[in-house]
Amino acid sequence: MKRKIFLKSLLGGATLITASTLISMDGFSNIVNALSHNNTDNNSNEFASYGAIHLNITNLEKSALFWTKVVGMKKRSATQNIAEFGTENKTLVVLHQTARTKYKKGYSGLYHFAIHAPNAAEFASMINRLNVHKYPYSPVDHTMSKSIYLDDPDGINVEFTLETPERFKRLITTGGLKMEGTDGVIRSASDRLDLNEVMKALKDTNVHNIISSDTYLGHVHLYANSVQNSNAFYKKMGFVESNYLPQYMFADLGAGGSYTHRIVMNSWHGQNKPLAPKDSAGMRYFQINYKDKSKMLQALNNVSSYEEKEEGYWLYDPTGNKILLKNA
Repeated sequence: MKRKIFLKSLLGGATLITASTLISMDGFSNIVNALSHNNTDNNSNEFASYGAIHLNITNLEKSALFWTKVVGMKKRSATQNIAEFGTENKTLVVLHQTARTKYKKGYSGLYHFAIHAPNAAEFASMINRLNVHKYPYSPVDHTMSKSIYLDDPDGINVEFTLETPERFKRLITTGGLKMEGTDGVIRSASDRLDLNEVMKALKDTNVHNIISSDTYLGHVHLYANSVQNSNAFYKKMGFVESNYLPQYMFADLGAGGSYTHRIVMNSWHGQNKPLAPKDSAGMRYFQINYKDKSKMLQALNNVSSYEEKEEGYWLYDPTGNKILLKNA
């Protein structure tokens, strides 16, 4: 089934599938399960968290301006072709100037990754920075969460998100997926976010400040060549299945905490698609930090192959995405 036709049926026969709607479908998993507020307290029971995500990009100077000026991250270190960005106390994104072409759509690999705001004020601050710099983004209300989606200079999609499960009442599945909020209003699964309401939480209008130290990489959403195989693989790594919906070509898993949307996959781009050409911009690899070494070793024992090096354990998921496991 063509991707646009599939998403149109999922949303209940909408007459127009916009670019922002297609981008915003990451929130689909949030439709199914009620999630808690995303903060360090709620994540304390999880067996693993993300380290930095590494991206191949075409122009380090342009991308550095995006991650510092537009997103508000701190440049933590840099060489001629590599730079690290994040908060005052941790690296979230590492850029490698190795790509020759921009991000190519229609391939397996990275769909997008999400930077999680620790609270409503910080989420509003993220949006305020984009507004001040007049940077385009798609605001989406999933009822279960509030999100914005934007592209970096190479077309790699990034999500900023704030979870709001207290607004969720029930899921309606007739005529497409819809959400009923605690206010009694029935909305599209990917409704337009009320930015005026969001911006009421804004406290700090200084766009030169670094993003909050509590901001973190919260989930990675992948285009899988097979949702079934990828879902099974991440379960072997210890992740807890949340939604496995092959009829929607979608699955997501948690890390043992109340937020169950840590690793996400879909085949909306088409099944059995190869990875993008190696010289195109996109994900180089992502890092998973296990709190318990025995849990990490159990995960490695469950997968078919891996390579141990000084920096940690390297492996590939069934789609071919490269992963670094560490005990941290």
